Order: sequence, then structure tokens, then C-alpha cells
Amino acid sequence: MIFSEIYSAYYNTAAAAIAAAQKGELTRDALYRIVQKSAFPESYAALSSALEGGKWALIKSDYSTNIKNAPSMPLSLLQKRWLKAILSDARFRLFASDDVIARLSCELAAVEPLFLAEDVFYYDQYTDGDPFGEESYIRVFRTALCAVREKKALNVAYTSRFGRFRRFVCAPLCIEYSQKDDKFRLIAIVKGKRKTLNMKRIQKCCLLQRERGEIPSIADGEKKSLTLELYDERKTLERAMLSFAHFEKSAAQTGENTYRLTLTYDSDDETELLIRVLSFGPTVKVLAPVHFRNLVKARLQAQLSLC
Repeated sequence: MIFSEIYSAYYNTAAAAIAAAQKGELTRDALYRIVQKSAFPESYAALSSALEGGKWALIKSDYSTNIKNAPSMPLSLLQKRWLKAILSDARFRLFASDDVIARLSCELAAVEPLFLAEDVFYYDQYTDGDPFGEESYIRVFRTALCAVREKKALNVAYTSRFGRFRRFVCAPLCIEYSQKDDKFRLIAIVKGKRKTLNMKRIQKCCLLQRERGEIPSIADGEKKSLTLELYDERKTLERAMLSFAHFEKSAAQTGENTYRLTLTYDSDDETELLIRVLSFGPTVKVLAPVHFRNLVKARLQAQLSLC
């Protein structure tokens, strides 16, 4: 939270009020609208009294200000170092334009990054991640991202995992990232069904001018529940809470070193969830459902057959 802790909603609200006062546009009603837009509704009483009452000595009683220069929000050294570190991540280029990257690289040229890519080690990440640096991949990703943001339909040329090539029009919903696989996936509606498309397998795609339309209720995947028993060895509990951080969950201690963890997940995430559970080895036991226990058994038997 290195940005919001320094320049939080209160700072942005005060800056907007000062800017409006400098233009002679600040009134009681205008201040209320600024607070509603920049801060939280319940903050109006505290902010308005601090600004109007002169507690902060920024706005005078007639809604003018003695501040001559336009308020600015210069970045701290910590923020600059963090941006420099993120700028070196190959995935950053997927979300930022080349012009933005060039400008940031120039402005942060003399700044030491907060950390380097080699400082982070993923102990259980696959090594065949997406080719984030390839120009073709970047073009596909940016086009898909634009379709998601603008709610446009997308024409896709796709190669399945079995090598089958096909073209289709889809309605993109969102893009998700798997840290374990180090891959991005596009979640979209294809012929009325929710599909997960590996971004790497999208050969080409182009944005269609028409809107994607209303998303049918089938877009939401089936919700399932998984109950695990954790044996807190080798920091299993801490690792599990990090690994399953984005899942809806509840945890309870059942013994001196045992915990019960219940997760709610989307059916489309079942394969990745299975891989994550297996990565904990004997320190995690699947209690329910039986379907998931059978998946674990089948995967372990398949691994044993290779020995």
C-alpha cells in the first residue's frame, strides 16, 4: 500500500478542492461533489469541517485559497523504486503502452529498483510459462485486454491443446493469471458457454466493433466446496493461506497442530486447485468431497506408474 498510505483519498480530495478554489469554482455544493467523487460518502462531515472551518488552513471561509501553485503529488523515492522494479517485469509491458514504458524508463533512469527479478524465487512454479516478451503474444494480450475493458466482442484464431485450429467469436469476461503455471488465461463466452482460453494458444485476435451483448447467467461457473485438514509442519498453514489467498475460505483450529480449511472455488479452477493441494504433500489431507479425493488418488497413481 505504498501509494495509498502516502497519498490517500483525503490528500486527493483536498488537492481537488484547492484546484477548484484556485479557479474560483469552489462552493459548498461543489465541495460536496468533490468529496463524493474523491473520498467516501461518510467522510463529508470530517472533510468539510476541516476544509471549511480552516482547521487545515487550505480553504478560506469564502471558498477561496491563499495557495498559489497548483497542488501536485510528487512520487516519493520508495514509490519510484517500486515502479522501477515493476517496470523490469516482462508482464508489465502487457498492460502498459510502449510510450508509457519509454517515458517511465526515461524518468526512472537514475533510480535504483526496490528489488530485482532474480530476488524472487518461486519454489513450485512451472518453467514453461507464457512468452511474455514475444511481440505476437503482446499484441494478442493487449487486444484481449481492450475487449474486456470496452466490453467488445473478439474474433479469435485458436489452437487447442490437441493441436486443433479453429476460428470463433467470443465475448471476453476477464483475464486471470496463474502464478503456479506462470500463464494468463482469457475467460470468455463462446456459443453461450463459459470457456477458459490459454492466452498462449490464441494465434491471432481482432476487436469487433459490436458490443459483446448481455452475458447469460451460464457465464458463472459452478461453485464447489473443498474441505482440507492441515498438519502445521514446515509452515503449512502459512503457506496454505498464501497459496489459497484469492479463494473464499474459512479456517478453524481442530487440534494442537491441525487445522480445517474450507474453500469455495469455481469449477473451472478445479485442475489448478488440485495441483496446488498436491504441492503440499502429506501435510494436507482432503476431507471432502469424495470427488476431489478421487482426483487426488488418480493423480498420485498416475505419478507412481511413472516410477
